[in-house]
Amino acid sequence: MTLGLSSFRMRLVLGAALWISLGFLVSWVVLTNLLRVHVLHEFASELDHHATELAELAVLDPSGTLAIRAPLSDFRFGTDRSGYYWQITQTDGATLVSSSLGTARLPLQLVPGGDVDLHQAEVSGPSGQALLLERLIRIGTQSGPTAQVAIAMDMSLINTYLGALESTLAIAMACLAGGLILAAIAQIAFAFRPLARIDLALLAVKQGGAHRMPTDLPTEVRPLVDNLNALLDKNENMIQRARLQAGNLAHALKSSLAHLQIEADNLSEKDQSGAIIQQQCDIIRRQIDYQLARARATSSRFGGTHATQVGPVIENVVAALRRLHRDRQLTIETDKTHFHALVACGTEDLEEVLGNLIDNAAKWAAAQVLVSVAQSAEGKLLIRIEDDGPGMPPDTHERAFKPGERLDESTPGSGLGLAIARDVVGLYDGRLWIEQSRFGGACVVVELDRLD
Repeated sequence: MTLGLSSFRMRLVLGAALWISLGFLVSWVVLTNLLRVHVLHEFASELDHHATELAELAVLDPSGTLAIRAPLSDFRFGTDRSGYYWQITQTDGATLVSSSLGTARLPLQLVPGGDVDLHQAEVSGPSGQALLLERLIRIGTQSGPTAQVAIAMDMSLINTYLGALESTLAIAMACLAGGLILAAIAQIAFAFRPLARIDLALLAVKQGGAHRMPTDLPTEVRPLVDNLNALLDKNENMIQRARLQAGNLAHALKSSLAHLQIEADNLSEKDQSGAIIQQQCDIIRRQIDYQLARARATSSRFGGTHATQVGPVIENVVAALRRLHRDRQLTIETDKTHFHALVACGTEDLEEVLGNLIDNAAKWAAAQVLVSVAQSAEGKLLIRIEDDGPGMPPDTHERAFKPGERLDESTPGSGLGLAIARDVVGLYDGRLWIEQSRFGGACVVVELDRLD
């Protein structure tokens, strides 16, 4: 099934995907900003911890020179270009630095003697941007000399850590967004299942598998189903009334025609005008039979009941014709390979079609008639009626389907059988044609939709 923007399902899926994606994009921006603030705060706290530790390790030796009595606990301050640096500067200019800083110096910004004794900023460090924390301390006692303690770390380390966290967060959010989109698709598919049931139910009504729509559906679509069922009831009632009126009209016309034919017979004994009236009465009677059969087939076609198994219909027709032609040396055979198949045709209409066609074949056959069923590659069912009679010239095949057309007046009949059969088959979107039989006679082929 091809889905486009004209599909409610696709519109809902695209809408859900769009809003979920937009929501997660906004969440991503907010969360990454919060994450950055939190990470910077954590690293600043770590720097403050190192600054406190460095302040506690700063002492004056007996000669009054600034010294660090022990290395810091974090080994990275002793590794060259590790990205972790410390620097302590006495007011008189004496400076001690970490081994990682080498010959470089941190750009101190805190002014001794000012109102602020703690400062944090991003500065240009030895190898790029760095997060710097400065603090003013007293060395030794409260009356000791003032010194500036500076702890810094490269921002690249923070950005690398943030990048790893953001990548993990992005993967997690993408998986969550994908899961929500799949859940939305599943929810939409579940919500549309009743519509699929309605579609299948309508197809079943159309093909004759059901007469009414199911009512055990959600309340949102139940009014639609109730209206459809009411429409089916109304349609069936109209068809029944049309059938009754057609039957009554045909009965009334045939009764009047019967009286006219009797009078025409009496009149034909006196002059030639009676034969002309008789001929016109025959034409009218054939037209009544033709239109009555077509009306009956039309009502069956649109009445919603047209799923028929071909096997029983063929066997019933063949059994009746075997009895009818029992005085002739005629063999009517059947090939039961696909007799179990269902076709889109009402039972009565299929009986009428096959009755006319097999009866025609029996009339023209010399000794053999074969009825076989085959399946085509397009999912159609082909019913072939073949005989070993004289056959028909190809240029007369289409003429034979004209109402009242009789190619040979020596054989009894009204000339309506083939016309009625083609019209009935056409009402079910099928086809009917004549081709050459394997036995030398004619082969009439009926093509109908297969339903199983």
